[in-house]
Amino acid sequence: MRIATVTGQSMISSSIRSTLRLTAAVLFFSCPAVLAQTPAPPPAPDVPVAPARPAQIDLNLINLPTTMSIARHHSYFRLTHRFAADLRRGSFSEQAADLFSIDRGAIIGLEYRFGITSNIQAGVHRSLLSKTIQTFGRWDAFRQAGSMPVAISLTLSVEGLNNMREKYQQGVAVTASRTFGDRLALYATPAFVAGTHAVDFIPGHEGHDHDLGLEEDEHSHHQDTWFAGFGGRLRFSGTGYITGEYTPRLHGYDPNSAEWGIAVEKRTGGHTLQLNFTNCFGTTLGQLARGGSPHDVYLGFNITRRF
Repeated sequence: MRIATVTGQSMISSSIRSTLRLTAAVLFFSCPAVLAQTPAPPPAPDVPVAPARPAQIDLNLINLPTTMSIARHHSYFRLTHRFAADLRRGSFSEQAADLFSIDRGAIIGLEYRFGITSNIQAGVHRSLLSKTIQTFGRWDAFRQAGSMPVAISLTLSVEGLNNMREKYQQGVAVTASRTFGDRLALYATPAFVAGTHAVDFIPGHEGHDHDLGLEEDEHSHHQDTWFAGFGGRLRFSGTGYITGEYTPRLHGYDPNSAEWGIAVEKRTGGHTLQLNFTNCFGTTLGQLARGGSPHDVYLGFNITRRF
């Protein structure tokens, strides 16, 4: 009896061992197949590359308008600042003593505009130069897209000296632009300004170096001015730009030389910071129509903000 019991237990143990070995063999051979059928995890997504800044970044070049719009019910603020001393006068040490005109007086302008719709905007600009106030409206009629090779905007303005109390000047300008990728934008702005034969004055600043260089010429009997503005903006880095403009007069009252300016800019979010060199203090259509100094160069800057 005892021998039979031992034999039965041995047979049971042998059976259990056989079952375990069979189970291990099944798992060993089936796991690679199961693992082979498990899909590999997807690769990590690429980090998106930040889009390049567009070639058209502001509603103005230096003084001339562009065709850039602002969104409906959004605002735009601009500060223009022109140091009043000529950088070409005096020696290098004399310029350095005045910190290259920064210690002298300045002509400052403040501007605010509002987007009535996505393509209609209105604003006001006030310049210390002759205490000029300019009100204006702009219609961005066409935008460059598809079969339309250029963008076109129409600007209407009225400005007056002595805080809009005398020598009113009505202006109209058409700006056409074409952008080339995200690097270059070119502009052309034919304009007409009535009543430009008004002498600039700056009451209370007679002691400063505010030589406006106004000179009469053979066209001084004209009252109105036709001029054309040309300019461009070139992006040379992710947020850096070079900007230039030139405004020759075509007909009418045209004292002095045509206005010109060159600038370097930095785009930071909704701000644009610009350091410029020009031959005039003008920032309105009427002031640009009267031109700039034939021999002076002024340091200045613009700060703009869209919000």
